Amino acid sequence: MENLSFTELPMGPKPGRAEPVASISKARAAVLERLRQLDGTLSVEQLATATGQHANTVREHLEALTGDGYATKTAAPKEGRGRPAWLYQATATPAGPVGYVALAAALAQHLAATSANPAAAGESAGRSWARALPGTSRLGTVAAEEVPGKARGKVARQRVATALGQAGFGVQGNHDATELRLTTCPLVEVAKGNPDVICAVHLGLAKELLSGSGLPEQDVLLLPFVGPGFCTLHLPGGVTP
Repeated sequence: MENLSFTELPMGPKPGRAEPVASISKARAAVLERLRQLDGTLSVEQLATATGQHANTVREHLEALTGDGYATKTAAPKEGRGRPAWLYQATATPAGPVGYVALAAALAQHLAATSANPAAAGESAGRSWARALPGTSRLGTVAAEEVPGKARGKVARQRVATALGQAGFGVQGNHDATELRLTTCPLVEVAKGNPDVICAVHLGLAKELLSGSGLPEQDVLLLPFVGPGFCTLHLPGGVTP
């Protein structure tokens, strides 16, 4: 089986889910995220090595993901006696905008055509999106109230990463969560056609999620399509006194 390197991936993240789905555990999400990072099939053993989970546990996650429609499985070429192993692959994203993605595409086109400042309008829409996410209306404020000192900023940034994951992004962060790689994006196909609006929406989403945390939102920086397979979101490291 041929593995693709990151340098062979297209610039920017892969498509992520945009439709509402049932929540899955962190361990199962790690298996799904690894599947989505590579265009190809992976065995149970390869995924166990990549995620650090036991092979039997990974097998259970894969069967559940297959049953829920997140992944597909095919039999590997038979070698010797016994049944052939299964190879797994993330379910392909439908071609063309559908559902919420189609609505996002229409709204982005409308903002681009009618707004004097489409980027500002997109950022405002992103802030509204953040306020509508379940459990995030007071995200920054709660962090500021519950956690003192330098730890406050890290807690707020980690909660941003969690909220982005719940919104359909694939998120990989460094230790302090000051740099988040967005490896999948629920609106990436729309962003390719209208990056000024959609990327501004995502920037506004991140800024609003930090509201009340003491982290300066002017230091939030989104670098779209900056690398093969990801965009980068920089979050401020220090809390304003």
